[in-house]
Amino acid sequence: MDGTPDDNFSLSSVFSQSYFEIPNYQRDYAWEVSNVDDLVDDIEFVYKQNYNSESEERLDHYFGTIVLEERGDIEPTDYEEFDNYGIVDGQQRLATVAIVISAIIDEMATIEKSRDISADFSSTIEERRKNIAEKYIEYGGIERIQLGGLAEEAYDNVILGSTSPESYLAQDGLVEAERKIARAKATTLSRLAEWRDTKYQNNTVDYAGYYKFLNNIVQIITQRFEVNVKVVEDVDEAARMFKVINDRGRDLRLHDKIRSHLVYCASQSKKLDSKEVYQRFNSIVRNVTVHDGFSDTEVDDLARIHWEVFTSERSDSRSKRSGPSEIHRRLSDLNDFASVQRPDFESFINPYLNSLENFSELYPYLTDRDKFAEKYFEPDRGHNSPINVSVRMVQLLFLHAGSQSATTPILFATADKFGVRSPEFADIVAQLEKLVFRYSLVMSHGAQGYVNSLSSIANDLYWSDVDPEQVAEVFNSDANRYVGYQSKELGIKDAIERIIEKRERIAPIEEVASDFLDTPDVLDGSFTSGWGGVRNNEVVKYIIYEYERSLRGPSGLLSLAPYHEFRKNFQVEHLVPKNAEEGNKLEDHIVNRNRLGNLAVLSNGENQSEGNSSFESKYNEIYSNSSLKVLGDLDGPEFTVADVSARNEELLEFISERWG
Repeated sequence: MDGTPDDNFSLSSVFSQSYFEIPNYQRDYAWEVSNVDDLVDDIEFVYKQNYNSESEERLDHYFGTIVLEERGDIEPTDYEEFDNYGIVDGQQRLATVAIVISAIIDEMATIEKSRDISADFSSTIEERRKNIAEKYIEYGGIERIQLGGLAEEAYDNVILGSTSPESYLAQDGLVEAERKIARAKATTLSRLAEWRDTKYQNNTVDYAGYYKFLNNIVQIITQRFEVNVKVVEDVDEAARMFKVINDRGRDLRLHDKIRSHLVYCASQSKKLDSKEVYQRFNSIVRNVTVHDGFSDTEVDDLARIHWEVFTSERSDSRSKRSGPSEIHRRLSDLNDFASVQRPDFESFINPYLNSLENFSELYPYLTDRDKFAEKYFEPDRGHNSPINVSVRMVQLLFLHAGSQSATTPILFATADKFGVRSPEFADIVAQLEKLVFRYSLVMSHGAQGYVNSLSSIANDLYWSDVDPEQVAEVFNSDANRYVGYQSKELGIKDAIERIIEKRERIAPIEEVASDFLDTPDVLDGSFTSGWGGVRNNEVVKYIIYEYERSLRGPSGLLSLAPYHEFRKNFQVEHLVPKNAEEGNKLEDHIVNRNRLGNLAVLSNGENQSEGNSSFESKYNEIYSNSSLKVLGDLDGPEFTVADVSARNEELLEFISERWG
């Protein structure tokens, strides 16, 4: 049953010949009434598309990935053998499916007992009801899903047994997990009753029509809801995987709520097709999650970045504007965006979806430096080609989580406007790299000094070259915050000027070099009040790599590995070992060992082989024969404090020029 990203299974296939258990490391049932309502909304939407639509094409609903742990076999009867799985990820979804189906079974049982239907019809319903129950609730006296935990008693009584949700909830001493199980079924029964009363009751209930509807709903859930299944064999692997995914759970996420509202808007519109909106949003999700290591969490991150660029709204600015602060609620409640109370909400939805789709294609690469290099590095072109320079500099931009978060909006805006391989994108990256290097990575101030400025620049650039009347139509507003520059060329020029102005004001290169890098300890900030060092050795590695580039010249770059490969294979090296033995130390060793002039890089293998060997030994064995000029150009076999100071001065001069 294990599948590839393009190999999905219906829930009918997943439940066939299978039992499921909830491992002990899992949390209890956690879905709220709102989550159950949203699932039922999805069921209703797919039902309408498949049974009320004139189109012969049938709509499937992607229900996410289910991760299972193999747990052997179970023999429910003497002649059958079922697979037994532990649910690593998907408990909330599968358990809720069972709850919804149990509510449908209860409704079928009510019809079955009615005096207003024939005995033959009652017998047909009974047979179908038992068949559904065996497939999804209980077979051979064994629960299809053994929920366990604090929710077990509620599940046994309300789902497997005949206790009504209302009577169970009336008990004292229930824990939250038990109440959630009962509420989930009560919510489903309420929605079913609402459909029955609305569609199949006019003085008396149309039992035949209602039974057919219930049967169709079961088919929608079991045949049209599809999941991608991952199976792990090892208990430890399952536990590790659960540890990674458990924090995010499977409550509805931001992008789920956005999708739900947009589909609802489309259903209320004569200009939009809800099925098309639904499928387009699913394509957006797929564009992100198809990549290894990317999940629903990253789709939410995409939604936040895009909202910031598209609407000019950051989290801090939203708190100062009227209305709710959550993105999905602002989207649905405010007339600037996609409130159904707005007469022309379609004017926002189409540009929003088009833009979000474009961003989704860029997202995996503009948020992950390895994927960016893999996608855009051109090995047949020189180190100094614009795109290869961008690949190298992005490695630094994304070194620090805060600086990555701060710079991605303007990277998206520039890439959307000009393309990633454009000279304009390379220019923006180059200016951002200097800002991040100075303020965040050397001065260790994070990104708080420039994050809001970059967000504003990104929004202005994004809406450049767009007629203000068109912008006003999108946002139902002529507010200046939505309007960009007259042309994208003017926008990129002003963006660069604003970045430079911000950089020079908060982190002048003279201060960066003299106050932070010309210190006794650039790594840990010892001997320097109020500064904890660069805090990440890769900052020094990047400096040395750039210094190596300057020493080589154009022809020497041909044999130098690109930085995205170099950074994985080299580490920072103390020329005179940090923990040198007596007789091999620098004068006043503690003060001088972490100075920039005593730092270089060495391949991982060479560093391990020499360890804390003396400078003389490493010079003779490695440095003097190294292909790296930062090592091969060293004078040996001695290296004194005077040599450290001289090299320190050379590096500071290079830094002032390179990042000036």
